Amino acid sequence: MPEAADQSLESQPPVDGPACPGGPPGRRERRHLETRDEIVRVARQIVIEDGAGRLTVREIARRSDFTPSALYRYFEGGRADILLAIAATSLAVLESHLAHVPQALPPRERIVAMGEAYLRFAREHPSEVALLFDSISASENVDLASPGEAFLAPTGVYRLLESALREGKLDGSFRIREEDLTLVMHATWALVHGLTAVEQSHEQRGGVFGDRGRDVLRAFVNGLGTDWVQGEAP
Repeated sequence: MPEAADQSLESQPPVDGPACPGGPPGRRERRHLETRDEIVRVARQIVIEDGAGRLTVREIARRSDFTPSALYRYFEGGRADILLAIAATSLAVLESHLAHVPQALPPRERIVAMGEAYLRFAREHPSEVALLFDSISASENVDLASPGEAFLAPTGVYRLLESALREGKLDGSFRIREEDLTLVMHATWALVHGLTAVEQSHEQRGGVFGDRGRDVLRAFVNGLGTDWVQGEAP
């Protein structure tokens, strides 16, 4: 849609009034969210076809019939915000898979089961995995060291993993210092994604892990119950 039409829409009051706090969104807000979703859909297709490195606001505008300036009203950070929105969409698909892991499992088994669910997700949805990490690697100013800013933080993926690790700390299954919790979360994520990346690179030869991926995950999780943190060097 042309920028002029978009400006007209944004300047009009919502036909059905403002949304009530905590209630369903009003018509104007729904239209805004629908437009954002459409922009992300177009951007995802560009990344699938050309890679995240080729994604630009101008190309999104060309394919969605917006002007570049109009797109910035939906994504103030431009390309960086759109890339993170693409990642969030893929993470939501992943979260739906991990959410099927029974929360009643003991922490050790739950983390292993989540890792296996991720491996299955990567096998069944390779394009989502590619979109997720291509968009993250192309993003700027993503602070993976801070739990408040890490790209996992806003998602159920982060909460599911953090919950299992904290429960394991409480029941004595894991020997994790509070200051090391974020490190362990990222290490767990890195291990599971590394397994999927290696498996995908060997896909033409039938993969390399099969069910043995579970054994690798269990060995890692069991190690969290040992004195894995070394003392400071003298």
